[in-house]
Amino acid sequence: MSERQGRIVEDYGSKNENRKDRMGIIQKLEDGKLLLRVDKTVYNHDAILSATYKFTDNCFIYIDSIDASYYGVYFSPKNPIIDSISQVNDFCNELIDQQIRLNLDRSNKSIKELIMRKAFFPFQDHE
Repeated sequence: MSERQGRIVEDYGSKNENRKDRMGIIQKLEDGKLLLRVDKTVYNHDAILSATYKFTDNCFIYIDSIDASYYGVYFSPKNPIIDSISQVNDFCNELIDQQIRLNLDRSNKSIKELIMRKAFFPFQDHE
């Protein structure tokens, strides 16, 4: 882990059952930063970027590849009053939403193309 990313101070979910994250995917780093580990086999990089965009008003966000299996999404709140853990948990929900949108877009691509052809070129012959 580089100096820019920070040193791990606490691993949420690993010891304290009262924490909001029980899976150990959120780690508290020094200087109030949080690290969210995102599984590359579950989430596409484009979904992570789309989810990240919605949180740039409240947090500074940095995305990095931690290893072959995980992306690291680093959060640093712009305002110290903001509940960082809630922001990261909300980000997780948004990430799921963006990944589902991406999956649906990919699975419905041929149907969308057919509808677009029929809408914009209704009198042309198609194969």
